[in-house]
Amino acid sequence: SPIHSAVASMGDGRPPKRKYLNPNIIAVATVRSGAGASSTKRAVSGNLAKGDLPAVVLYLIDGVTGKILVRVAQKNGHGPAHVVISENLAVMHYFNAKGNNYEVTCVELFEDPLRAAKADAEYLHTALDGDSVATPPFSSARAPLPAILQHTFIFAHSVRFLDVAGTRMGITSKLILAGLSSHQLAGIGRKLLDTRRPTGEEALTKEQMAEGIVPYHPVLTLDPKGYPSYNQTILQLRGSISSQTYLESTSLVFAYGVDLFFTRVTASGAFDLLSSEFNRIFLVGTVSIVFVILAVTYRWSRQKRLKLLWS
Repeated sequence: SPIHSAVASMGDGRPPKRKYLNPNIIAVATVRSGAGASSTKRAVSGNLAKGDLPAVVLYLIDGVTGKILVRVAQKNGHGPAHVVISENLAVMHYFNAKGNNYEVTCVELFEDPLRAAKADAEYLHTALDGDSVATPPFSSARAPLPAILQHTFIFAHSVRFLDVAGTRMGITSKLILAGLSSHQLAGIGRKLLDTRRPTGEEALTKEQMAEGIVPYHPVLTLDPKGYPSYNQTILQLRGSISSQTYLESTSLVFAYGVDLFFTRVTASGAFDLLSSEFNRIFLVGTVSIVFVILAVTYRWSRQKRLKLLWS
């Protein structure tokens, strides 16, 4: 999907970071069930090894080289696990058996400045014989491992799938679509899943407020107005398909199951659409008056010029 900006501001005084935009990334979630019944006795005695704990493991793999870029293990995690990738963000939903609740973990990838600079310098020296050019193109063969930021949230809903709705130019914030087990389609704003959300009690800086960063909260709460399916249910919801439109603010979403549901979503608001409360009659009247004034003044200026020529 189109990417509007390849750089993200950290908002906390650190310099901006380049997003790790690898078009070949494959996300794989695996469920580790533990070492079986024998692990229960060892868990009671405190001798349970780290690898014996049940967990959901998220792998981000380069589809060209097969290299594992990121491995994140969520302890006490159980399936089914659902994963979606949007730009440099990976989102995974799973069940936490210890907390007896569903969770959503977000992993955001950024380029490591030192590793990226070293890889770019080696490329320019070997491939271009030291010539100074713009940033070299991305290549899985020489791309260094990314740096990651991660946040985990408690989520009150079980989901059937995760999807993402984008727009034509990528300017509008991405919207993560979650098909809930309650047969509803929910939208999770990119701002809520931002791994830059500060966890401390300090007040937000001006830069963070300008970036739209909000303080971290362990519970991910859905806005009742953020359901693309409104108050309707989509029986046996199985998936969704999203498509861009010529309006940058708007995406089209088609959800399917036993029922079919089609709607449009505006993740950042309908900033390029006139609202239903806009006074169109006043606009038409104002434009009409302007045209009448132009016609009258044009005719008056012609008559005045003609009189000047006769005199």
